[in-house]
Amino acid sequence: MKKVFTKIFLLSALTCGLAFRSGDVLTDLKLSSELVGEQVFDQLTAEHPVLRVPYESRQIARQFSSAARTMSVRALYPVVRNYVQSDGFRKRYDAWLRSKYQVEEGDEVPETPTSENLRAAQNAQLTQILETFSKMSSEMLALMLPQQMNDIQQQLRYADAPQKSALTRDLTVLRELQPLSSSRPAEFKTRYLEFMKGYLARQMGQGVVEEEERQMQARERAEDYRRRLVEYRANANPDLALKKELRE
Repeated sequence: MKKVFTKIFLLSALTCGLAFRSGDVLTDLKLSSELVGEQVFDQLTAEHPVLRVPYESRQIARQFSSAARTMSVRALYPVVRNYVQSDGFRKRYDAWLRSKYQVEEGDEVPETPTSENLRAAQNAQLTQILETFSKMSSEMLALMLPQQMNDIQQQLRYADAPQKSALTRDLTVLRELQPLSSSRPAEFKTRYLEFMKGYLARQMGQGVVEEEERQMQARERAEDYRRRLVEYRANANPDLALKKELRE
């Protein structure tokens, strides 16, 4: 019997140790509406709810007859019903449920770009950069070489073995192209643009691979969020939770 009363929620759980005599049930039992509300909420949301009623209220209740206890149930019904129908309770329940399932206001699952979208964006960016370079004179392109070679040398300091091999080849090509910038500028520009096409494609390709890994993790997080959002929505109506507790 004790187990049943604890599970049934405050509507009847309070009657385990309380009785009622004519008059205001809260006043007679020295209870506050805030305390009743807290007990209602705990009984509904706590994994292992514990009924907490002040010692003084229990002592008063023990003095009443069995008939008065029945009356106390009826007197407590509207008190509890008014609370669970209040905006305060609904907002508090929603906040608790969102915290439980870790979902935010708005209920929107973040979208993540696909690999096709990432690679399409990369190709568009590469095309734009090469078009910009193609409009530059060979003299302007030659001015870029010293800084570019310096950047590659800096990358070599932290690169792994495969990257070092590729960067070393890039540095060799640029060193070979540098004299052509003054002796054969047209050939220099053609060969430099060919080099930049492969160089940038490789650099951007590595960036896309890293971004794809990040997006994969983002999609996994989004799928987990979507699952939690479904669970939140399935339990968002507190009336269903109340009916479930009362039925049990």
